[in-house]
Amino acid sequence: MPSRQGGHKLITRMKHGSIFLLILLTSIPLAASAAKTFKVTIDPGHGGADLGTTYNTGTTRLAEKDLALLVALETSEELRSRGHFVLLTREKDEEVSLPARTAMANKFNADVFLSIHLNSASYRSHGGETQGVETYILNTTTDASSRRLAQLENRVIAGSAAESTEQLDVALILKDLRLDANMPESKRLACAVQDKLISTSPRGYNRKVRNRGVKQALFHVLLGADMPSVLVEIGFLASANDRQILLSHKGRKAIARAIGSAIDTFKKEKELQSNPSNISKCKIN
Repeated sequence: MPSRQGGHKLITRMKHGSIFLLILLTSIPLAASAAKTFKVTIDPGHGGADLGTTYNTGTTRLAEKDLALLVALETSEELRSRGHFVLLTREKDEEVSLPARTAMANKFNADVFLSIHLNSASYRSHGGETQGVETYILNTTTDASSRRLAQLENRVIAGSAAESTEQLDVALILKDLRLDANMPESKRLACAVQDKLISTSPRGYNRKVRNRGVKQALFHVLLGADMPSVLVEIGFLASANDRQILLSHKGRKAIARAIGSAIDTFKKEKELQSNPSNISKCKIN
């Protein structure tokens, strides 16, 4: 583990006759000798008693919390293999409060926060399955489906006296300045994640992953983050196509590689202070 100090001093005392010669050797500061460590917080949605969305056929029951964790674990391995420091908000099936998740990321001094979820659909669109991937940034929205999805993800805090609507409104106001500062980079991150997830679909599947775009919604899990943050819905449990990908190791590896590639792209463009290649074609709904 790198030292917290930029360098250290090694003093060697050499004696020549009656004269002491002091030789001062100063190491090169770590900040100058190596690239800044990039820290990523991966947040597997839900956990414990909070199942998230579920898929139940009577004989088969799947819960969002379990698949989100499997994808998060795969993603953390991928990111570490790329040289990033990674913090998981949970590494097993346990309940973690929404404020605690971003508090961990803030304490970790993460460069980005990415929350992994699976989507739910209560209807079928145009006679077919509702399916695909969408990535969210924190914002208020007038889009009815985005509001509905945010309500589903936020339901874990319902009934909590410690997090009343009034307190959440105050928190939103207090976060305004930080949100404004992080919004451009959150958009860049969201566009990179969405682009990579769509363009690196796992081979061997008959249908490509549907691109549902980058959207905005008021997800409380993103509210406390002091860094660029996104929430990605990596598929619909009710979709046979999405479910096939999510239940296979090959599919989860493909998702992890896509997220890893997106993080690398985001980091590189941030370091170069360049305009991201994906932002011009990435529409925020």
